[in-house]
Amino acid sequence: MKRTKPESGGRRPRRGGNPAAAEFPAEFAMLAYAAPAASAPAAGIKRALLAKITAEKRARAPRAARGWRFDSVGRTDGWFAMSFPGVRMKELSLDLRRDSALVLVEIARGGRFPDHEHEFADEGVILSGSVVSGGRRLGAGDYYYAAPGSSHTDIVSAEGCTALVHLSATAWRDLKTHVRPAGA
Repeated sequence: MKRTKPESGGRRPRRGGNPAAAEFPAEFAMLAYAAPAASAPAAGIKRALLAKITAEKRARAPRAARGWRFDSVGRTDGWFAMSFPGVRMKELSLDLRRDSALVLVEIARGGRFPDHEHEFADEGVILSGSVVSGGRRLGAGDYYYAAPGSSHTDIVSAEGCTALVHLSATAWRDLKTHVRPAGA
C-alpha cells in the first residue's frame, strides 16, 4: 500500500507520540471508531474453551513418579455429598493398616455440620474460609485437634470453608454412611 499524506484532518504525532499512528491516514482511525464494540463470548463458549485448555494441560502434564499421586481441591471428581446439606467430602488417602484417612471437608456458605462425639481423635487445618465450632472461630491456617471422647458442637460456616482433616479410617468409614446418593 502506498503511503499518502493525511488530508487536513490528520496530523503526524508530536515527538514522543505513537510512531505507528503516523503511518496510517486519518481515515483508518475513523474506521476504527466506526467498528462495532466487541462483546464478551457467551458463558457456554467460555466454559467449553476453559475446559479444553484444562484438558490439554492435564494431557501434557508429566506422569507422577512411581509411588506418587496428586489431587486438587479444584478437581470435581471424588467428592461425596453428605446427607447433611451444604457439606461434602473428598478422600485423599486411606491406609487401613494404620487406621488413617486424610479427607478434604468443604462446608458451603451457611452450611452446618451435625454435632457429634469423637470415638477416635481427629485433627485438621482450615485451608480457606472460616468455621465456628463450639463457639470458637477458626480461619484459614488455623489447626484443631479433637481427642477421643470429645464433642464437636455448633459447627457452622457463615462464609464457607475448606479444611484438610486427618481422622481414623474407622471414623471415615462411619462418616461415609452419611453420603447422599447421587442425584438426591
